[in-house]
Amino acid sequence: MKSLFLVIITLIIAFSCSVVYAQSLTIEAYVVYEDGQESTINLLSPDPLSEDNAMLYNIDAGQTNPDDIEGATSKELKVVIYGEGNVDITIKKGKKTAISKKNVSLTEEQVYYIKDIMCIPIQITIKKGKKIIGLKTVDFQCGE
Repeated sequence: MKSLFLVIITLIIAFSCSVVYAQSLTIEAYVVYEDGQESTINLLSPDPLSEDNAMLYNIDAGQTNPDDIEGATSKELKVVIYGEGNVDITIKKGKKTAISKKNVSLTEEQVYYIKDIMCIPIQITIKKGKKIIGLKTVDFQCGE
């Protein structure tokens, strides 16, 4: 009976630690305009464009952008990741891997720039061991 109790307590503690870890992970993404300005809008926030069912269009002609800066165009995305512990980070541009880092310490903010993002979804995957603890997608769409 004691050993069953210890196994249950161990499982509860292990599950609690993984939940706490996942909650301490933050992934953000910001458009970087061609003139060097960085967007102030986190594209991975719950409602970055404050519209129901809004799609993110990254338009080469610069007719629209998250910050509503007239004529601003962007072909680059800034990804910011922070939290606790060591993780593996993979950032894919469409089906191709743009960034792959193993055993990265999140005690310091990790910043990555992804170039040539026109009309291509960007997927960010964070793993602790074999477990995915963070999965976010910036779903860029082509538009006119």
